[in-house]
Amino acid sequence: MKKFLLTALICFSVLSLASVCMAQERPHTVREDCGCGLGGYAIGEETGLVWKLLGTFLNGLSGNQTFAMSTGTLGCGEPQSLAMNEQLNIYVADNMDALAVDIAQGDGESLDALAEIARIPETKRPALNSRLQTNFEQIYSASDVTHETVVREISQIIQTI
Repeated sequence: MKKFLLTALICFSVLSLASVCMAQERPHTVREDCGCGLGGYAIGEETGLVWKLLGTFLNGLSGNQTFAMSTGTLGCGEPQSLAMNEQLNIYVADNMDALAVDIAQGDGESLDALAEIARIPETKRPALNSRLQTNFEQIYSASDVTHETVVREISQIIQTI
C-alpha cells in the first residue's frame, strides 16, 4: 500500500510539473528557467522537463550557482561590487561639503573622484555631472542630510546614466 501511494505521489508530481512546463506558449530554455550557474551554462538552450531538472541539479551541485552569482561567472552577470559601494560610502562621508559645492557647480575634483570610484566611463562623466547638478536639491535635501542619503540619491542617478 505504501509503495502504491508513493508511486502515485511521484506520478502526480511529475505530471503536475510537466503540465506547468507545457502550458507555456513558447518553451523556455534551461538558462531562462534555471538561471545562471553550471546547469544554465552547460545545458543552456535545451528545453524540456528532463533538461530543466538536470539544470537545476547542476546549479545546486556544491553551491556553484551562488558562487557564479558572486563572481559573475558561468553565465551570471557581473556582480555589483560591494567594495565599490563601501568606497563610495566612505568617500561621500569624508567629502560631503566639497562634493556639495562641486555638484552645485556641475564640475570639480570631487566629482571626478566620485566618477572614478563609481567606475563611470570618461564619455559619460559630463552627463553624470549635469544630472547631479540638476538634481542637487534632491541629493542635498536638507542642511543636515546624512551621507547615506546622499549616496542613495547619487546611486539612483548613476543607474540612469
